[in-house]
Amino acid sequence: MQFDLSRDFLDGIVMQHPQVKSGQEAQIRAGGQLHFMPSSTDGSMHTAVISFALFIGEGDQPFARGGWRFLFTSDESCDPREHQNHPFMAQLLVVGAGKVMVQMNNLLMHAGLPMIPFDPTQMAVKAQQAGMTPPGVPAGAIQAEAKPAG
Repeated sequence: MQFDLSRDFLDGIVMQHPQVKSGQEAQIRAGGQLHFMPSSTDGSMHTAVISFALFIGEGDQPFARGGWRFLFTSDESCDPREHQNHPFMAQLLVVGAGKVMVQMNNLLMHAGLPMIPFDPTQMAVKAQQAGMTPPGVPAGAIQAEAKPAG
């Protein structure tokens, strides 16, 4: 199966000033997911949205989250959820997370906050299998977790 990237663009970003409780370690965690949207009627044009979030400490609520949308084609009709182990899909997640992080660092810089060193190639990518997904994660989603460098 051959996949080709057609277009990509920022889907959206939400950021709020991180709240760190006194005495709490200000460790930042990052996580991302790859979501597939319905394909074209012929099954050769596809949309994927990478959602990416930053968390402080062990908190469950992100202080920043964003999405990057990719439009891509396949050389034959397919459902991209069936090809989650394809290197192209893992690369979409890594590239999308990197693009969202660039935009987040830009916002942090303009807000007078420290930028976050981040290497998206260090993300641990894992495909979730149907029935084995954590709450709030769509079945068949590809997830990744990372700790920003530094």
